[in-house]
Amino acid sequence: MNCLSEYSDTLTLPSGRILAWKLYGGTLQQKGAEKPDVIFYFHGYPGCSVEATLIPVELLQKSNIRCIAPDRPGMNLSTHYDERRILDWPTDVLAIADYLGVSRFCVLGVSGGGPYALACAYSIPRDRLQGVAVVSGMYPTTFSTEGMLPELKVLLAAGAWLPRIVTSAMLDLSMGRAGRNKDPKVLEAAVDKAMEGRPEAERMAWKNERVRLAAIESVRGAFRQGGRPSATELMILCDWGFQLDEIAGERVRIWHGKLDRNVPVRMAEQAAELMPEAKTHFFENEGHLSLSANHISEILADLVSQ
Repeated sequence: MNCLSEYSDTLTLPSGRILAWKLYGGTLQQKGAEKPDVIFYFHGYPGCSVEATLIPVELLQKSNIRCIAPDRPGMNLSTHYDERRILDWPTDVLAIADYLGVSRFCVLGVSGGGPYALACAYSIPRDRLQGVAVVSGMYPTTFSTEGMLPELKVLLAAGAWLPRIVTSAMLDLSMGRAGRNKDPKVLEAAVDKAMEGRPEAERMAWKNERVRLAAIESVRGAFRQGGRPSATELMILCDWGFQLDEIAGERVRIWHGKLDRNVPVRMAEQAAELMPEAKTHFFENEGHLSLSANHISEILADLVSQ
């Protein structure tokens, strides 16, 4: 069976802004072939569309799933704009879906992509958006951050209180310069050091070559245009533009590891309390990265079953 393993494209909006994405998996359209399920993959923070390669393409092909992974504004090849909001994202997603002729789809938001998946759940009608999965997702910064890594608390505080130019410079100094280095090993070495104190589940997931490559190249793409887009992402986390209890939660799935120190599990529990109709999956022995690495097949199967 012919399969589409990777395809990149861009769309220029009427405003002149460019949206970029990569497409993975799914069968090519053939006469008599079953139409693939479509999932939009929303990358983490800081990241870009390459992160979707953590999903084995063989799994997408076997499951007949077409994965569309957009770059959020300012990431990789998508145009940055300072005024963007989280609630602008569903409009961008629908623009890509309409351009590709996709009438119905699901969305999967991982880590920092979680708020954007929930924005779609809030904004996009059920006849277009059929299911939403939030995996190790970030939740409102007003939720409990007890147990979060100290350096991530500092990042969130910087996004909330510092001028964008200062946060941009800080991010570029800490990650951006390494990310833009021609040698990807420079960034990889920095992440290796950061992983040393993580739970065993996280360290084991980081040893997976496919996961490492996806994560490193994703961060490199995030800083392709400098630190300002990532600073903007931090700023807009302070005001999502909607409340979780305004979401019809029956099409939402929450997946979270109890060893997660990037986003403590209590944040996911608080989100579930505000969306009582959402289905939850909590894992005793999984962390932030390991949950996606070890359970992606289960996550995809549950999502497309909706």
